[in-house]
Amino acid sequence: MEFLLNGSRSLRQVMIPPETELVCALGCFDGVHIGHRALIDEILADRNGLTSAVWTFSEPLAKPFIERVEDRLHILSDLGVKFAICESYEKVKDMSALSFLTYLSANLNVKRIVCGSDFRFGKDREGDVDFIRREAPALGMSVTVKEPVYAQIGEEKLKVSSTLIRKMISEGKMVETEKLLGRRFSVVGVVVSGNNLGRTIQVPTLNQRFENGRIIPKHGVYETECIVDSIKYPAITNVGTRPTVSGESTDVNCETHIIGQKLDLYGKIVAVEFCDYVREEKKFDSLQELRDQIERDIERSVSSFRKRM
Repeated sequence: MEFLLNGSRSLRQVMIPPETELVCALGCFDGVHIGHRALIDEILADRNGLTSAVWTFSEPLAKPFIERVEDRLHILSDLGVKFAICESYEKVKDMSALSFLTYLSANLNVKRIVCGSDFRFGKDREGDVDFIRREAPALGMSVTVKEPVYAQIGEEKLKVSSTLIRKMISEGKMVETEKLLGRRFSVVGVVVSGNNLGRTIQVPTLNQRFENGRIIPKHGVYETECIVDSIKYPAITNVGTRPTVSGESTDVNCETHIIGQKLDLYGKIVAVEFCDYVREEKKFDSLQELRDQIERDIERSVSSFRKRM
């Protein structure tokens, strides 16, 4: 499947004109993190009249995944990439490395490949960057290989990768996650019905679901910002099973209280951005104890929101 991105928030499936010559970044792009951005910056900076494109998979390969493929394409579109070519793993998994490169050249009119130094491809992952450098020129393609990007996390400089970002999210380290992604981790989705218990303690919440297979942050309470109709509001979000009110339930909820607002958001698409981890989820002895703790969480979130303004 080929998509026209070009800054549009609605993905449109197209056939790339066969005469269009492409500079193409290759990869899964899960998270579209700052390491991926180095590849994207390279194709966008091309000065040879080539059209920017990414080649990626049409479904998440790694589980849990950071972003759905559709969301990855939206991010790539916002960055300015013109086209995305999304292929199923089943279609390409048995291609030899040489067949894959030939496919890029002959079928997609790729004239320049951009990839990371650890990129592997072809059946049994037989192809690597040395193979690309050796074989691509004979197929009419030049090659740019980008070295890994490193980020300072605490006292260490760590190689940026989707695996590292999954680890940070699962540990609730949202400040570090933002540094690695180049943006905040967020949950974007339709607000669904909850049990309305929040309203009984004067803390109404909106409920969202994590997509099957998506990374779920460490259970607990987070400082968040909620985006509704392009307006940002301070918020607090609980990720977990709500033990005070749900007993032994194992259903994981993403439940957000927008501070100081009374908005009817059922059925609307809302974005919740995770700023920082506040505390672990715990079972309180009473709803009043829960309410008191939420008030303290709200005070902290409002203070942090003001500092970010």
